[in-house]
Amino acid sequence: MEVCDGCSDIDGLPVDVQRQENLTLIGVAECNGTLVLEHYRCDKCRAVIARQFTGDSHERIWSVIETAH
Repeated sequence: MEVCDGCSDIDGLPVDVQRQENLTLIGVAECNGTLVLEHYRCDKCRAVIARQFTGDSHERIWSVIETAH
């Protein structure tokens, strides 16, 4: 299944881009009290999207990591 336009548009954008509508936060990861990762589920296409806050600048992005089956 393909992702919706909103998920396609945010995929690869820097983490400082605010989350779009239709995304529900489903999990967070912290390391030593610092937020490192958020996971969202799209209410439209059901894709899972990660928002990574650590690593090199090219790693601190929004990423579609799983599409609905």
